[in-house]
Amino acid sequence: MSNIGQKELDHFHWLTMALSLPEEGVAKYFPDEPARIKRLVEVRWPHGPTCIRCLGDSITKIETRSLFQCRKCRHQFSATSGTALHRTRLPLGNWFQATESLIHYHVDISLRYHMPGHALAQKLGIQYVAARRIRKVVLADIEEGGYNFLRSAVCVQALKIPTGVTAYSNDHLRWLVELRLSGLRFRS
Repeated sequence: MSNIGQKELDHFHWLTMALSLPEEGVAKYFPDEPARIKRLVEVRWPHGPTCIRCLGDSITKIETRSLFQCRKCRHQFSATSGTALHRTRLPLGNWFQATESLIHYHVDISLRYHMPGHALAQKLGIQYVAARRIRKVVLADIEEGGYNFLRSAVCVQALKIPTGVTAYSNDHLRWLVELRLSGLRFRS
């Protein structure tokens, strides 16, 4: 790593997220709630759901209620149980779009500031108070050192660094910026 400061590392983080978003946008990539729930399950439990109470792996799905039930302890839980999205009343689409919007705003409009709550409220068509809460939760998740639950859910594209470019170098940062400006993406 050659002379890379915190500002550049932050830029790497946000640019990589922006370039990892679906090209067609999260609304088209995840067109409905079942697709979003499926994605959250894949991200949270890559090897299949496990009980959040007893960690058992013998799980049944209750289709009518979008819940899982542990066969061992009979506990019922959802893909969002025990996460920052636990008991949310807003559709997952709002959370996915908020994540995408916050990433785009930070990279395209202001590297210093995050999207204001009123702008997010207008974009999502929700009340300011709800947008402010979503913004706080999403930023805690996607910022460097965050939980990465929502980030992993919406950032579906893997980037492949070209041969000859050292990871986290000035060349790597230049490549990410050029990639973002050109609109092209190199994926693995």
